[in-house]
Amino acid sequence: MKAKTVIVLWIGCLLVGTIQAQTDSTLRVTLKEAQEYALKNSPTIKSAYLDIEAAKKKIWETTAIGLPQVSGKVSYSYMLTIPSTLEMFNSFSSLGDNFGTAYGMIGQLAAQAGNTNVLHQLDSLSQVSAGSSTEETTTNDMRWGLTADLTVSQLIFSGAYLVGLQTTRVFKGLSEQALTKSEKDVRQNVANAYYLVLMVEENLKVLDSTLLATEKLYNEMKQISKAGLMDETDVDQLGLTLSNIKNAKNALERQRAVSYNLIKFQLGYDLSKPLVLTETMNSFINEDVINQLALETFSVSSTPEFQLLETQVNLNKLNVKLNKMAFLPDIAAFYQHEENFNDKSFSFTPPDMVGLSMTIPIFSSWGRQAKLSQAKIQLNKTIISRDQASQGMIMDFESSRNALLNAYEKFKTNKDNMALASKIYQRTLVKFKEGFSSSLELTQAQSQYLTAQSNYYSAMYELLSSKSKIEKMLNKE
Repeated sequence: MKAKTVIVLWIGCLLVGTIQAQTDSTLRVTLKEAQEYALKNSPTIKSAYLDIEAAKKKIWETTAIGLPQVSGKVSYSYMLTIPSTLEMFNSFSSLGDNFGTAYGMIGQLAAQAGNTNVLHQLDSLSQVSAGSSTEETTTNDMRWGLTADLTVSQLIFSGAYLVGLQTTRVFKGLSEQALTKSEKDVRQNVANAYYLVLMVEENLKVLDSTLLATEKLYNEMKQISKAGLMDETDVDQLGLTLSNIKNAKNALERQRAVSYNLIKFQLGYDLSKPLVLTETMNSFINEDVINQLALETFSVSSTPEFQLLETQVNLNKLNVKLNKMAFLPDIAAFYQHEENFNDKSFSFTPPDMVGLSMTIPIFSSWGRQAKLSQAKIQLNKTIISRDQASQGMIMDFESSRNALLNAYEKFKTNKDNMALASKIYQRTLVKFKEGFSSSLELTQAQSQYLTAQSNYYSAMYELLSSKSKIEKMLNKE
């Protein structure tokens, strides 16, 4: 018996743990928590962060151009046909004193070039001609060549490089500004989706209570009609009203499912997981806050949209500067080392060499001037677009402020209208039950009440959406 009790308790604990785990999987969020969640999980924000990382790598890529560059090269060659000059050198052993004269002339040339390989090869040929015991060099030994080159280069001056560094830093700033704008857009989108869900939920609550009251009244009227105390037409009229309310509720429930999917999408949250919004619409409506927002001063320069336009102007200024730098020379230094793995091959290339190169633009048939002029024209166009956009943002703010005030007045009017419609409906309902009102009058009063309720919540959503837009434009979180 004790063993059974222990097993039952153990199973009970497992069930409680499972239920608790399912409950814990539900995300419960306030509006602020939902916005913070979206800033961490929204695909839009993640993509913006990746753009910043890409901009950082671009800065390093550009910076690396001005740092030392090291490259290596391995080359193998095989001569299918021996040049006559090599044949001549190989036959010096039969020329006697003439070889000494030729050796001296070529040796002097090789010494002036600093080519020790050639000196070594000539020394080998000299030994062969003198009849020494050294291994004899043949033309076949000179057919193949294997060399390895190591080159180190350093950019000393390049106007395009200097401008490129500045451009990459501005581009990184552009990515950061785009992130700021994306964050504000996400906050606003989440707020609007949050308000939409709350509006649908509030509508459903009222509709549910109306549906229950209408069903109860309909059942009561059916019993009275059966007793012959009420006209059957009134009951049928009430049944028609009840059917319309059920249809409206079904449509609203489908809209609720769509609204939840929308906010989950904005959050970057799994669509299949449950989500609970813990605030109500009324908690967001504060007359003092709305009036304060309407009195705020708008600064165009503080908006991410204007900052993005300003950065675009700076990029075009750098483009003008880049085209000016095209008139300046580029200077670079280099060091090169070559290792020859065939001592018997013939090469005049010195093993170690340093140098300095300068590329000087001289004449491009006025092509560079044309590109510079185009860059200046594009800069002027960008400045005009920026100024025009800033004026448009000022107009948009004034329009949004008026929309906020209008929405607030509309909300208050619809709130009063819903209260009056509710009173009218309740009085008509009492009169209907007492036989002083017809079913048609009751239906009209109920329809008027439901319409007023729908208008009220729509006005509330419009008010909160206008408030969200103003807060975004004023950089308020």
